Amino acid sequence: MLSLPGYYLGVHHHGLTGRQAAAVLMWGGPALSAIIVRLVTERSLAGIGFGLMDPKWLWIAAALPLAYGLPPYLIAWGAGLADFVPSRWSTVLPYGLHVEGVFPALGAILTVGLFDKVSRALGEEIGWRGLLVPELLKVVSFRNTALISGVIWALWHFPLIVFADYNAAGTPVAFQLCCFAAMIVSSSFLYAWLRLRSASVWPPTILHAAHNLLVQSVFDQASVNKNGAFYLTTEFGCGIALFTILIAWLILRRGPGPAAPTLTAA
Repeated sequence: MLSLPGYYLGVHHHGLTGRQAAAVLMWGGPALSAIIVRLVTERSLAGIGFGLMDPKWLWIAAALPLAYGLPPYLIAWGAGLADFVPSRWSTVLPYGLHVEGVFPALGAILTVGLFDKVSRALGEEIGWRGLLVPELLKVVSFRNTALISGVIWALWHFPLIVFADYNAAGTPVAFQLCCFAAMIVSSSFLYAWLRLRSASVWPPTILHAAHNLLVQSVFDQASVNKNGAFYLTTEFGCGIALFTILIAWLILRRGPGPAAPTLTAA
C-alpha cells in the first residue's frame, strides 16, 4: 500500500525526474514499511543490519554485476547486435553534471553516479534484505528465503514494467516480464547470501547500486541496438538472466554461510 504513491509518480511524474520518482517509490514503499514494522514490533532498527564487520563483502558485492552483467553485452557488441558507443555516457550523468570526454564521463558515473544509486538502492534494501530476508530465515530455509523474497521483489517491479517506462523497447512485454523475473529471483540468492554472510544490509545495497549503475548507466548507455540486441541485453533480455542464474549457482554450491542467528544479531 505504501508503494502506491511511488507507482503513481512512476507513471505520472508531475514534474519529478525519473530519479526523484524512483526515490519516492524505493524509500516510501519497502524502506518505510520496514522501519514502521521494526519500530512497532521491536522499538529498534538494530535488526535491519546497519553495522558491517568485514568490508571485503562490499568489494565482492561491487564485483558481482560485472560477472553476470558484462558478458551479454560483450556478446552483443562482438556479434554486431549492437554498436558500442561510449560517448553516450556523458548524457546520463546525475545532478546536472557536464563532463567532456569518454573517460571523465565514465569516472563521474562510477563515483558520483554510484553515490546517486546507493542513495536510492538503500531504500529498497532496508525493506527486502533489512527486514524481509532476516524474518523469512527464522521460519524457512535459505533456499526458500531467497525464492520467496525474490518472487515478491519481482512482482513489486511488475507495475513499472507494464504501466510505466521501466522496460525495453521492441520486445514483447511478456518476454520482458519473464526475463526480468528470472534475473530478479536468481539474483535474490546473491542478495540473501551477502546479507547472511556479512550480517549487514550494506553489501546487498552496494550490489543493488552497482547493478543499476553498470547495467543501466554504463552498459545500456554504451549500446545502440542494431539487430535485436534487446532480446539479449538490458534487465529485460535473456542474457543477464542466464548469467545471473549461473553466478548464483556457482556461489551457492559452497553453501549459504552461517546460521540465521548470526545475521539477525546485526
